[in-house]
Amino acid sequence: MAATPIIYNLTLTLADTEYSQALAAGGSRVELKARTLADLKLAFISTESGTTYVSVFGGASYVLPENSRTRNTLYLQSPTAGTVVEIVEFR
Repeated sequence: MAATPIIYNLTLTLADTEYSQALAAGGSRVELKARTLADLKLAFISTESGTTYVSVFGGASYVLPENSRTRNTLYLQSPTAGTVVEIVEFR
C-alpha cells in the first residue's frame, strides 16, 4: 500500500518561541526542514524545545522513521523570526 503524504507549513512567527504542530494519529514517517537556511530546535514534549531538543541546522532535514513516534505533536522553535517549517507526514 502506498503512503499518502500530508503537508504542513508551520510559520514560526517569533524568534525563540515554541510552536506546535499536531500530527495525524497513526501516521508513520515524518520529514521536516526549514524552508530557508534557518536553524530549528525540535522537541517531542511541550516546553522542552528550548532545553531538551534535537538541532536541525539550516539546510538540513530531519526524518522520524516509521514506527518511531510515541507522540502526535511536534514542538519547534527557531532563532530566526518568520521561519517556515515544511513538514511531510506519510500515512
